[in-house]
Amino acid sequence: MGRFAYLSSSTRQPEPEESDIEISITTPDEIRLGETLNIEVTLRTLHPTIKDRPAGDIKGEVTIIIEGAEEREVVAVGLANANHVFAAKNVLLTGGHAEITATEAGTYTFAPGEIAVRTSDYPLKSVPKTPNPADSKTTAV
Repeated sequence: MGRFAYLSSSTRQPEPEESDIEISITTPDEIRLGETLNIEVTLRTLHPTIKDRPAGDIKGEVTIIIEGAEEREVVAVGLANANHVFAAKNVLLTGGHAEITATEAGTYTFAPGEIAVRTSDYPLKSVPKTPNPADSKTTAV
C-alpha cells in the first residue's frame, strides 16, 4: 500500500484540492506467459467525507499504469464502500479489479493513475499531483 498525492475536484468543488490517498495494488509475484494477470485494488481516503453514506453509495475506478515488459493502462472497476461511512470519517473502497494477459516475458510494474468516484450526490475526479511510483510488480516467465 502506498500513500499518493492527488489533486481532486468535483461539481461541488470545481477548484482542485490536494489530498493524500492510500491505494493498494495487489498482483501475483509470478505468472506464466499467456496467463491472466489479476489486479486487485483498494483505496482509502485520508480526508473525511462530508456526510453519512450508506453501504454501496460510493463507487469508483482507478486507472492502473503498467510499465516494464509491456506498457499500457487498464481501469480497475468495481470499487465501492462495503460498509456505512459516517460523516467526518475516511472512506474505504474495496473490490477493485482489472486483468491483463501477459504476452511478454519480464517484470511488469503497476502504478495508480487517475481516480473517478461517484456518489449519489456528485462525481469526483482525482489526478496524480506527479506521476506515482509503482505499488506492485509481477514477473512473467
